[in-house]
Amino acid sequence: MGTITTKVRNLIQDNSTSTSDIFTYSTSLIFTLSESNPIAITRVYINNVLTTNYTFSSVTKKITLTGSLTAGDTIQIDYTAYLNYSDTELEGFISSALYYLGIHNYEDYEIESGNQIYPTPTNQEEKLIAVIAGLLIEPNNKTIRLPDISITVPNDDPTEKKIEKTIASFKRNGKLGIFTVI
Repeated sequence: MGTITTKVRNLIQDNSTSTSDIFTYSTSLIFTLSESNPIAITRVYINNVLTTNYTFSSVTKKITLTGSLTAGDTIQIDYTAYLNYSDTELEGFISSALYYLGIHNYEDYEIESGNQIYPTPTNQEEKLIAVIAGLLIEPNNKTIRLPDISITVPNDDPTEKKIEKTIASFKRNGKLGIFTVI
């Protein structure tokens, strides 16, 4: 699931971005980050002095400083974040893409424990899944391009029709398997 999530992020251009929040301390040592999809804390400063006296909860998106502060102290938190979608949201779109592949008689994928997809998709199938997830996220895209597949659709097609055309194009390009003459 992780490699497909990365491919979806690349397609929809939701890449990690460095950002910073500045707070003024009053009474609480807990600070909530302004971005809803933080990845990692890179640095924390108290009055322009680097500190490592903090904990970060990716669940609550809050930093808790340890130690004492004085009212009026300035806290700067530098971190990386995805600006548009969390991994959980993208995994939901990827799950929907897998259902569409089953509906259109391509493959019936299952998501097992640990977010493992079974049967394991090939690299080409991961790209197909990512393209379908991208269409679900941004259905008004007129063109999606990958190194080995390009889909161009009119703007008036409904999302389901765009997905159907994408899967049909993938099938047409010989991605169903290897056929030999005996």
